[in-house]
Amino acid sequence: MASRFFVENDFRSGTVSFSGPEFHHMIRVTRHQVGDKVRLFDGTGREADAELTFVTRHAATLDVSKIETVPEESGPRLSIAIPIPKASRAGWLIEKAVELGVTNIIPLKTSRSVVDPRGSKLDTLRQSIIAASKQCGRSRLMTISPVVEWAEFLKKHCDGKSVVVAHPGGASFTGSLVSESLAEVAAEAKTKKAATNPEMIAVIGPEGGFTVEEITQVVSKGARLVSLGPRLLRVETAGAMMASVFVSAQLADMAD
Repeated sequence: MASRFFVENDFRSGTVSFSGPEFHHMIRVTRHQVGDKVRLFDGTGREADAELTFVTRHAATLDVSKIETVPEESGPRLSIAIPIPKASRAGWLIEKAVELGVTNIIPLKTSRSVVDPRGSKLDTLRQSIIAASKQCGRSRLMTISPVVEWAEFLKKHCDGKSVVVAHPGGASFTGSLVSESLAEVAAEAKTKKAATNPEMIAVIGPEGGFTVEEITQVVSKGARLVSLGPRLLRVETAGAMMASVFVSAQLADMAD
């Protein structure tokens, strides 16, 4: 399989030039040379075969052929609202979320959050999304929303969606619960003649957990509390687990 590289430029003209991190990866890391065949993707579903035709010290030019649009995945979508963990743990969270098909990450600021991932920190996370998408063959990039305060999250992200909150004492977070919750959202959307796919938002608290007030507020918005088992999980582990259960439920529904 040809190596995959992310290109922000429109490659429908037949040629594309690029520099920066992707150039460095192609030429300095994977050691591609003129004449090599690679695979390009632009993060919106468009992919193409390309041949490396010209290399300078800081840029490369490729001839593009066989452009195609990869169909968007159908079915329910999953967003994860989560306080971004520190450093390498944040990179691990992003990598697994991309691999498991999460649509969007909502960086959440709660009363007990520690990390505030704005500016360059968000840019680093976006680079992690690109790297993970290249590795796993994903054609559309997972998005990262701007950092959202808890009060704003309650106002903007809870209506018309299935919201589940990881919290001790909730119902077990299983595939059947996912399917049931999404079916309810789909039924409600149908009555409102909404055309969008049902969406689930999995909400995960910081290392110190949610406050009693935060839990009361989100439950009043119709969210379900769900348990992830008897052990205390790290933030990034909880995110990956909830994404895994969601994927398992979708696979089970497809098999029925």
